Amino acid sequence: MVKKTQAVTDRKRVNKKRTGKSSSGKNKQGKTQKSESKIAFIRRFADQLRQQGEQTLVLLRSLWRSKVFVTGMVMLALTASFVHWDLDEELKQFAQHTFPVKSVQIEGEFRFLDKIRIQQQMAAVAKGGFFSIDLSDIRSRLVQMSWVEDVSVRRQWPDRILVRVIEKQPVVYWGSKGVISSKGKLFEPENKLNIELPQLTGPEGQHEMMLAELARMQAWLLETGLYIQQIQQDARRSWTLRMTTGLELRLGRMLLHERLHRFVSVYETHLKNEKRKIKHIDMRYTNGFAVAWKEA
Repeated sequence: MVKKTQAVTDRKRVNKKRTGKSSSGKNKQGKTQKSESKIAFIRRFADQLRQQGEQTLVLLRSLWRSKVFVTGMVMLALTASFVHWDLDEELKQFAQHTFPVKSVQIEGEFRFLDKIRIQQQMAAVAKGGFFSIDLSDIRSRLVQMSWVEDVSVRRQWPDRILVRVIEKQPVVYWGSKGVISSKGKLFEPENKLNIELPQLTGPEGQHEMMLAELARMQAWLLETGLYIQQIQQDARRSWTLRMTTGLELRLGRMLLHERLHRFVSVYETHLKNEKRKIKHIDMRYTNGFAVAWKEA
């Protein structure tokens, strides 16, 4: 009985060993298959990367032949890096030394502006390398000059800054010190002008309206051969015109255009050929006018 029990126990041990060996073999076989599948996946992925890399290299080789493309990409990358990103001081210094600005070219037709003064104004803000220099600071500095109408600033590869300055064109004097430009901007030049221009005098803030009236009234007076030298609007809003001949035309506060048209008609028919010199004409009457003559 003891022998039979021992024999059964021995068979169980043998079966366990066989079972263990079988499961161990299966596990090893499973691990091997997984490793092979991973290797195959990595190889396929590497093949795809190699194919895409070859296509990319072909494309880059073809694009590299285009100098315009290369220059544009380099400038775009560097501009994005040095202008829009927050750079530390060391990188800014590197950019300044690597891409220095070697010249600043100022363009424009100047009658009243001085290029030396423009350069002096720029000196305080025109600092930095080609990509790090702040163009808006340069423009802001220059447009503050009294004779500057507008400014455009741009980079010119590889080391030049181009500054285009538009000078104000004076058309009339305003008050005792002011000048109005062709764009209707009022400014005070540092030095008094010594050129012949019409003179406007009026309440503060009325310069644009009076400039428009000057153009309109002068157009109506062309057929008379008279030219406006001065327009004055006093505190009561009463208008007085003085011509280059010395004639003074008083229009008053109301019905300015109607009175001016009436003056043109009267002057053409009754006064243009008058040999006596007119001191002033008062058009403030409802149905007539008054003429004052200069003494002989």
